[in-house]
Amino acid sequence: MNTYLFLFLIATVGSLVSTPLIRRLCQRLKLLDIPRDDRRLHTKAIPRLGGIAIFFSCAIALLTLPFIDNLLTQNLRLYVADMTVAFIPATLVLLLGIYDDLRGANAAVKFVTLGLIGSLFFALGGRVDALSIPYFGSVHLPLVLSYLITVLWLVGITNAFNLIDGLDGLASGAALFSSLVILAVSIAQDKPLMIVVALILCGALAGFLRYNFNPASIFLGDSGALFIGFTLASLSVLSVQKATTAVAIVVPIFAFGFPMVDTAITMGRRLLSRRPIFQGDNEHIHHMLLARGWSQRQVAIVLYSVCASFGLIAVIFNATSSRLVGFFLFVMSVVVIIAVGHLHYHEVDELRAGVRRTVTDRRVRMANNIRVRRAVRSLSRATDLHDIVEALRHMLDFGEFEFANAQFGQVDAPETNETLFHTLVDRHPHDRVEFRNGFVYWNWANNGVTEKTVLNARSSWCFRLPLVKDGNEWGWLNLYRSFQSDALLVDTNYLSDLFRRELTDAVERIILNHEATSVLPAHVMINVQVEEIAG
Repeated sequence: MNTYLFLFLIATVGSLVSTPLIRRLCQRLKLLDIPRDDRRLHTKAIPRLGGIAIFFSCAIALLTLPFIDNLLTQNLRLYVADMTVAFIPATLVLLLGIYDDLRGANAAVKFVTLGLIGSLFFALGGRVDALSIPYFGSVHLPLVLSYLITVLWLVGITNAFNLIDGLDGLASGAALFSSLVILAVSIAQDKPLMIVVALILCGALAGFLRYNFNPASIFLGDSGALFIGFTLASLSVLSVQKATTAVAIVVPIFAFGFPMVDTAITMGRRLLSRRPIFQGDNEHIHHMLLARGWSQRQVAIVLYSVCASFGLIAVIFNATSSRLVGFFLFVMSVVVIIAVGHLHYHEVDELRAGVRRTVTDRRVRMANNIRVRRAVRSLSRATDLHDIVEALRHMLDFGEFEFANAQFGQVDAPETNETLFHTLVDRHPHDRVEFRNGFVYWNWANNGVTEKTVLNARSSWCFRLPLVKDGNEWGWLNLYRSFQSDALLVDTNYLSDLFRRELTDAVERIILNHEATSVLPAHVMINVQVEEIAG
């Protein structure tokens, strides 16, 4: 126990001492994170190579082990190979992060390099040998599948910590809670190597957090985020290696619960909105909480609580029966979905609306679209304006619009339009038509709405359908809908294309037919007069 405490203190003190030194060195060499875009939350240049301080702290603590001779260190000598598996690749990841901080590396370069380092980890003996699925039992993985899962896990967790490193103290605090989970599980399973490494990492992170918590005077940088992410991922693989219980597989997932949730949401959002998956944005969970007016400290503390909750569940998993794993996974999934829904992501809101459209509104939308199709068929058989008015009235009975008005007539032919109007009024006096400005005017209202209310209140939006064909204008149809109404449950493509086209054809056909029949008697009369004069 004294050795454990000594290692923790060495790592903590090493971090408390080396972090200010690294910070001063970065300031001198101008190795600073300068806020150049709106994704950065800081307003002044901050040193960014904090990962080096964490690495040195861990290295110093580990290098003291050869100078200690007791049962613990004698036992640890049996695990030298495992130490090599974990720390050689982790050191290479640190160098990749330093290069990214100093020179910059695009996402493709980082992913390929991390994949190669993960392959090295696999070649050295670190791998996921088996998976145990709740209620289905353990599955021993073939070599190729074992390789793919191991590398994907390492690269995924490493980048998960890199993605959440956008708020003072968030990535380092989340890593501290993950280290505590690995420490607790390792103690319960009596794995001395895992206990030592997790304890040293806890000390290094705790000391660094003194300078990284808001207001931060130094950042982890990619060097720190990638290093701690890869180290924790590799420790989780080594801790469950050759384990076949569902609990042993699920514990690492919850140990990295918050980074994994944030990464999954980020990838899902970008896929749904068809944006590049690796393009940065300011819509991570901590950004959404900041947008609500919370301070950086408040957001960090709340997300620390989330990490602690995930960690507590992981520890409970380790001590409980594997039969409850599936149930707890389901409950946690529901909780995460509900919590994410309250963050008001555009993609999540649209996905929810899509589900509602598919499940709840589908039948109503289908019925309304069928009404539009029936109106189109009625318009194709229309022989006068009354038929058009009736088709419009029957279609509008679906209640999606509160008011409609239309204007029919031929431009520069007011006499023809007027005779058309009088013909309609004489035959069907209840069609609510008027003759305005040389055109036939018709309106329809729903639920006692009046034309004056709709047109003057400015509480509605209008869907206008111009009746134009081959450059000739035959009128228009306006459909009005309140801003306070629920979602429109009719396909506007049907209205703007199929319905508008058939309505235009019907109006054109009726007006031209009326013009022809009204002009014919005049020709006949002229011919008769000519014959009489000739006689």
